[in-house]
Amino acid sequence: MKKQLIVLMIFLFLLSCQTQQHENVTPLGWTLVYKHDKQGNTLYGSKEKLMEAIQNGLSVRVGYGSQISEDRSIEHLSDAQFLTILKIVDQHEVYAQLAPIMRQDPFKTNDTIAIKMVPKYQWRTTIGTNGISSNVMVDKFNDSLQGSNENRRGAMWFTNYPSKFKAKNKTLTFK
Repeated sequence: MKKQLIVLMIFLFLLSCQTQQHENVTPLGWTLVYKHDKQGNTLYGSKEKLMEAIQNGLSVRVGYGSQISEDRSIEHLSDAQFLTILKIVDQHEVYAQLAPIMRQDPFKTNDTIAIKMVPKYQWRTTIGTNGISSNVMVDKFNDSLQGSNENRRGAMWFTNYPSKFKAKNKTLTFK
C-alpha cells in the first residue's frame, strides 16, 4: 500500500511539473493571437499579445472574409505590410495595411469555380482591431483612384513566433 501511495505521489508531482512547463512555452510558427468581430469585440486571444508581437518585430498576417449569401463566402489571408499601434488616452488599436493585390473576380464554370485576375486594378486595404476597414481601388493603367470605402469587418490576427521567443520590448514609442 505504501509503495502504491509513493508511486501515486510521484505521478502527481510529474503531472504538475508537465502542466507548469506547458504554460510557459511560447507557440512556434504562425499562431492565432487575436480574433475580433465587426464591432471590434474580442472573440479570441488578446490584443495585448498582438501588440507585444508587433513591438518585438514579429511578422503578422491578417485573415478576413465575408458571407455573401447562404451558399457563397470568401476568405482572405494577407501579410501585414505596415503596422500601426494607435493610442489615444487609454484606448489602443492596431491597424494593418495589407499587401496590395491585383483585383480578382470569382466566376463559376460548368464544373468548378475559379478566380479571374483583373490586371488594371489594384486593391489596397487597411484593417483595424476595432473592426474598421478602409479600402481603395486604384486604376494602375490610368494612375487614378477608382473608388474607396470604409466598412466594418471581423478579422483574425496571426503572428509568426520563432523558437525560444522572449518579449524584450514593451513599446516602440520614442520620447
